[in-house]
Amino acid sequence: MNKQAGQLALPLTSNDKASFENYWLGDNTELVAVIESSVTACDPKVVYYYGPSGAGKSHLLFAAMRLAKSEVINTSYLSLSDAYVSIDMLTVVDVEHVVCVDGIDAWAGDVDKERALFTLFEQIKHAGGQLIISATQPPDSSGFVIKDLVSRLSSGLIYPLKELNDEQRFEALKMRARARGLSISDDAVRYLQSRSSRDTGQLFEVLERIDRASLVEQRRVTIPFLQNLL
Repeated sequence: MNKQAGQLALPLTSNDKASFENYWLGDNTELVAVIESSVTACDPKVVYYYGPSGAGKSHLLFAAMRLAKSEVINTSYLSLSDAYVSIDMLTVVDVEHVVCVDGIDAWAGDVDKERALFTLFEQIKHAGGQLIISATQPPDSSGFVIKDLVSRLSSGLIYPLKELNDEQRFEALKMRARARGLSISDDAVRYLQSRSSRDTGQLFEVLERIDRASLVEQRRVTIPFLQNLL
C-alpha cells in the first residue's frame, strides 16, 4: 500500500482521543489484533464487526484511523447513521487506503444506497484498499436486499463485538480515569456503575462530566461527591 500524508477524505470529525491503548479489550483481543493488522499489514482486506449500541464500535474505527495516521496512511470515515452523509459523499472516498464505514446497516433496505455501497466495495477491492466496517448485525441479518452486497460484505473476516461484563467495565472505567489523571476510589467507581447505564460510551461521558466537576471544585471523587453530582 502506498503511504501518503494521513488525512480524512471527508470533512468529518473523529474522536482524536480514541486509541487501541485506551480501549479495554475484554473478550475482543482477536478482533482488535485483526483491525490493527488490516491497517499496518494490509491484511485482511475486509473486516466486518457488529454489536449493540455502546459496545465501542465507533471507538475501534477511530482507533484504526489514529493508528493509520501514525503509519502515515490515508483514511476515510463515513458514519452512515448520520443523516447528512449522502451517496455523493462515497465518490470522494480514498479507495486506495483505509476506509472506515460506521453503522453500515443504517443504509440497509434502501436499494439506491445499497448499490452505492456495492460500487464503493468494488472500487476499494480493485484499488487495493482496506475496508473496516461496523454494524449492529452480521451481513446476512442486517436487512440488505441486494444479495451481491451481502456476499461482498461477508467475504472478509466477521466478528461479534463482545460487550464488557461488569468487572471488565469496572476496569475500563478505572483505566479511563487514570488516563484523564482523575483520582477516584474503587468504591466510587462501583457506585458510579450502579447508578449509570450499562452503555460503556455513556459511562465514559459521565466520567468526563465528573472530571470537569472535580477540577472546578478541586475535590477527590468520592461517593458523597458523586451523590451530589449525579
